[in-house]
This record gives sequence, C-alpha cells and structure tokens, in this order.
Amino acid sequence: MMKIFKFLVLVLFMSGCSFIVSKAANIKDIKKVTGMYDVGTQRMVWVDSTRTNWYEPDYGPYRKLMAQIWYPANISNTDKKSNYIDNNKALTYTIGLQGYDVPEILTNQIGYINCNSWENPKPYFQKKFPILIFSHGHGGLRTQNTNQVEELVSHGYIIIAVDHTFDAGFVEFPDGEIIYSLTSRPNDDPLVETAEQFYARFGFRVDDINFIVKQIDKFSKIDFDIDQIMDKSNIGIFGHSFGGLTAFYSTFFNDKIKSCYALDGWFEPLPDSLLFKDINKPIMHLGQNNKGDKQFWNDVNFTKMDNFIRSNSNYSVMIDIPGSNHYDYTDFTYFSYLAKKLNFTGDVSVDTMANIMNETLLDFFNYTLKNSNSPNIDYYQNKYREIDLLYLKESK
Repeated sequence: MMKIFKFLVLVLFMSGCSFIVSKAANIKDIKKVTGMYDVGTQRMVWVDSTRTNWYEPDYGPYRKLMAQIWYPANISNTDKKSNYIDNNKALTYTIGLQGYDVPEILTNQIGYINCNSWENPKPYFQKKFPILIFSHGHGGLRTQNTNQVEELVSHGYIIIAVDHTFDAGFVEFPDGEIIYSLTSRPNDDPLVETAEQFYARFGFRVDDINFIVKQIDKFSKIDFDIDQIMDKSNIGIFGHSFGGLTAFYSTFFNDKIKSCYALDGWFEPLPDSLLFKDINKPIMHLGQNNKGDKQFWNDVNFTKMDNFIRSNSNYSVMIDIPGSNHYDYTDFTYFSYLAKKLNFTGDVSVDTMANIMNETLLDFFNYTLKNSNSPNIDYYQNKYREIDLLYLKESK
C-alpha cells in the first residue's frame, strides 16, 4: 500500500501540476501569529575574523556564517513576503545525504509555504525588544523552527539565528556557494569523527553563539535601525536537539545570556564536569523522555539532562510529552500529514505540539526577560492532557 502511495505521489509530482501536488501532500503554511506585531526579517553574511577556518581548504581563512534576524516591523505596501527556504533543491539533496527516504514532493513543496515574515521592512521603532538566539539541531537549518520564531517576534522579541556552518544540513551564501554538513557531504565519504573532532565541532557551535552576542553589542555598525529597537540587557537563547545542548552550554559560560530553553535537547555530549554545576539561571526543557521500545534517547541522555537541571538553584522546569517524536519539535512534521505516513511524527497532533511549544516558550521568556509572572504549569496540565511535568523548581 505504501509503495502504491509513493508511486502515486511521484506520478503527481512528475505531472508538473503544482495544485494537484499540493493537495496530495496537504502542505500547510506556517501558523498565523497571534501577537500584535508584524514580522520583518533580514539575511546577513557574518565573518568572524578571530576564528580561523578549520576544515575546508577552499572555504576561506575565517569562520563564515549565514545569519538571519527576525524583528517587529512596520510593513509598507512595497514590502514582499519572505520565503521559508531559499533553495529547495539543496534541501532535497541534503535530506537524501542524511539517509532519509523522503518523497521529493515534500521538499519541493516547501518553496510554496507561506510565512508571516516580510523582507527587509523598517523596524517598529516605538519601543525596544528583548533578543533571543536560536540554535538548530545537527543537520538542521536556521529556519527549522519558524513557527516558534515568528510567533515570538509577533509578541515583541527580536530573534537571531545562524546556520552553524559544517554542522547545518546545508548553508547557502548569497554568491551561490553551498556548504553541506561534515557528516553528510556530496561526492565524498561522510566524516567519521573522533571524539576530538566532535568536540571541536561542538566548540565552533558554542563560539558561534558567543560571536552572535558580540555582534549584538556592535549592531549599530551592522544595521543602525534594528539596533535602535534592541534591548541588549535582556538576551535569551533556545535550541533544538544539539542546539539545545549548545544553548545550555553557552548559557552556562556566557554572562550576557540570562535564560535558556531547550526543545528535546541532546545532552549526552555534556561534559561530566558540568553535570552537578549550578548554572544559576532560569532554564526549561520540553521534550520526549519516553522509555521502552519507542525510546529515542538513551538513558545516559536523560540522566545527564536530569542531573544538570536539578542542580540549578534558579527557576527550572522539565516537561515531557509522551508519544512525541524528535522531529515534532521542529517545523518539519508540521507541514504535511505525509510525515505521519513516513513515521517522522509521533502520537501527538502537530497542531497541539506547535501550540505547546509556542505557549511555553513565550511564557518562559516573558517571565525571564520581561518580568512577567512565571509560567503557569497547572494551566498547561489542565489545557494539554499530552504533557507530563517531570520537575519544577520555582525561583527563590
């Protein structure tokens, strides 16, 4: 039955009828935002001249990053909508390199997804907004959680994300250069990493975050208008999977980051020396900690996360969503019911997953960066039968 379905999808795609294909795949747009602000976005190439290139000989001497910033904006009649992703073919290719048998229909149709963001509009100048940094997972992309990014911006946040070069699924620069992940490279054998190489890659991720914080400090030289609406005294961070660990680790060592939120974080690489250290900052984790045959993470991952979070003397929360899938914590399972057919999504509806992520992220950062009340965990449990509170420590 599945083979017949895939064949039908392929035939529809080859027919070139994009309307029929879209209906067959049931492609969904990014959720409409609920906040009062329109969302603007800009893309930028950033070069960190303090860090030398460490892998590709043709890449250039210094660390180069593709950055994107989303911000509250004033939209004019001449502004145009932003694309969800700029290169569908590269996305299709990188998914194949990572070993996933995803019909080309899905990745090609991503080009038709409507976002809430507008390209390069003027900022909303009437007030200043806290800043959030987003870190994607291994093989992920800076736009992989656009549902969460745009919702947060609509409620008064500025968000900056980069593709972690060599760790992102792919990075495309404005000159057309495309760089794939070290562990899924075209025309070459994937890199089999030693522990030393892995932690070097992790270190570059963390230093990307530190570099973003430095860029925030001097943003008047990057974009004077956006700099005028930045509340630089309130910086938070969130990330998915490897990006969750990147976020927690960066928060521990960077004094300018005030709070941290992880979506189904990968904590296994967390150094043992930090397991019982007190981060003394508000932290929150939302993920799948399910056991048994469907267990995604091993016991080491959960134990490390549990020890680290329980060692915190500040506000701390761990919420489990039993039956969820790792990719349910991104946009990737949200767009089409085909994700369910291909076992990319779990037992919780994608709309419920998006709502839980959006609400908890907004409440957490409103509390830690805008001095609002702490998240109402009882409210979440009454509203969403899908969640299970694992741990809660209120602030002193």
